[in-house]
Amino acid sequence: MKPFKLAGWTCLVCLTLVACRRSKSAPATNAVPASESAAALGIQPSALPDHKTLYAAINKYMGANQGRAAKNLDELVEKGFLKPLPPLPSGKRYDLDQRSVTLTIVDK
Repeated sequence: MKPFKLAGWTCLVCLTLVACRRSKSAPATNAVPASESAAALGIQPSALPDHKTLYAAINKYMGANQGRAAKNLDELVEKGFLKPLPPLPSGKRYDLDQRSVTLTIVDK
């Protein structure tokens, strides 16, 4: 077989493998929205920010910081874009997904 044909077949095989490779999705989490799990932890769901409040805080933060997203929920609270959240039991923490504007309570 000529070197050119061998290189061509090798490239074709590599491209096919790359194209057919399954994408690695994020591991499934069992995170429940904070408003649903708050009552079980002794927190009033009304004490937590709703979707509209979170969305407004994220947008205001990004507008004030040249489009940069907050590193985490604590940064939004520290900079005054959100009111402090009720404390959680040890072993739990708040997690904010800024893309879906979802606040969850997860294990540390």
